[in-house]
Amino acid sequence: MPAAVFLNLAQTELDVQLLGQVLVFLIIYTALMMIVTGLLGKSLQLDQKQSAILKNSIGLMNSGNYGLPISQMLFQANPIGLSVQIIVLIFQNILTYTYGLYNLISATKSGLEIVIAMLRLPVIHAMILGIIFNVWNIPIPTPLLTPIEYLADGFMAVALILLGAQIASSK
Repeated sequence: MPAAVFLNLAQTELDVQLLGQVLVFLIIYTALMMIVTGLLGKSLQLDQKQSAILKNSIGLMNSGNYGLPISQMLFQANPIGLSVQIIVLIFQNILTYTYGLYNLISATKSGLEIVIAMLRLPVIHAMILGIIFNVWNIPIPTPLLTPIEYLADGFMAVALILLGAQIASSK
């Protein structure tokens, strides 16, 4: 997944107006989900760890593993659909790998341990590098681009195979 995240972030041209609209929706949606799960956790009288698990499982969405590969297939001729999915994926990754991780381990770890745990995630580095390459218009050298594309394409294939296996076994 880090290769796909990096490649999509580094090479996607995003419309600022579209970015704003999607981000406003995502922020409102996520805030409402966090409020609802927080209230639900209190009404169920869950302890801090159980409440964190509830917030993460309901409040954080994950459309990266399947959403991105499917969007890549569906929106090959219409890049705006893929752009929206990439915005959603970036938002989800940032939220999951910051708030979600913090929320989950804050009950048992200190602030420094949480930061170290976040910095160990390859997706965080891929996001940062992808954004840097995109913002500063840094071209990816061909000797690096080719293997990164292979990894990203492999991610799509593996994710779709896993999705098919899960659907087949869910009868």
